[in-house]
Amino acid sequence: MSTKELCIHLTELHAKSLLNDNDTFLFDCDGVLWNFPDIFTGAVELLNYLTEHGKRLFFVTNNSTKTQDDYAKRFNDIGYKAKPEQIICSAWLTAQHLKSINFKGKCYVVGMSSMKHELEREGFQICGGIGPDPLASDANAIKTDKLELDKDVDCVISALDLHISYIKILKAATYLNRPNVLFLATNDDASLPQSDEIVMPGAGSILASVAAASCRSPTILGKPHRPMFDAICLTFPDVDPKRTVMIGDRVETDIAFGNRQGTKTLLVFTGATSEKYLDTLKQQVEKHTTERDLLPNFCVKDVGQFLQFLKSTEKSTS
Repeated sequence: MSTKELCIHLTELHAKSLLNDNDTFLFDCDGVLWNFPDIFTGAVELLNYLTEHGKRLFFVTNNSTKTQDDYAKRFNDIGYKAKPEQIICSAWLTAQHLKSINFKGKCYVVGMSSMKHELEREGFQICGGIGPDPLASDANAIKTDKLELDKDVDCVISALDLHISYIKILKAATYLNRPNVLFLATNDDASLPQSDEIVMPGAGSILASVAAASCRSPTILGKPHRPMFDAICLTFPDVDPKRTVMIGDRVETDIAFGNRQGTKTLLVFTGATSEKYLDTLKQQVEKHTTERDLLPNFCVKDVGQFLQFLKSTEKSTS
């Protein structure tokens, strides 16, 4: 497929084709449906429209700070009746991955309470890492003989952690110094979506510290990596990637994820990727300096315009 057949600006005809030729729609959340607490115009209406037309929707997010139940409540609060099983979040994903490999040991988790909730719900044992683990304010040295380390830790999980500290990185790296300890990461997003000039470090920033200190490379579970799609297919085996659309705002995660799994991809310009940046990427692909899987099949201004096209095609055929 040439680059001329990629990055196509969506039209009513394309929208109709996406509706008719697909059964499943995967949505990223931040930058696509909302910049929370602001919900994008047409977002809820689009979700309800697709559901009313018999489509199955999943919400595929690398955010590990919310549980399935948290997200389901948020959707219900804004007017879309989501079920927890529609939420493919990285905290849930981590628990599903451990189940799939029949993991039986203890986990040290650098992350928020959502990670603890999803892991313990599936019966996994957490031994530290959740919540603050600070040094005393007057500390000028680490007394390693005083550290509380669990000899039975068999897995270290790195996620977004607002309480990240030197001690947490030390403990994670020390556990990973044991060669048989499993190393997982929810995702490797360097930063979080943000609408102002503030840079919000993401899970990937924390992961970089743990990986550097331990000299270990993790299995990364979230977009754009394969384990997230494997978890969807394991739980919902009738999902066919050839009849699935991935809708996202970030080419490096959402679009690459969809392309690598064989879905159709639709980029919206309400989040991380601008139209100007997409044009630059397209030129780089043509020069063979950028991977082709960063380019979407289609692009559109926002989910509201996608809905508008869908409704227009409905009127034209009635």
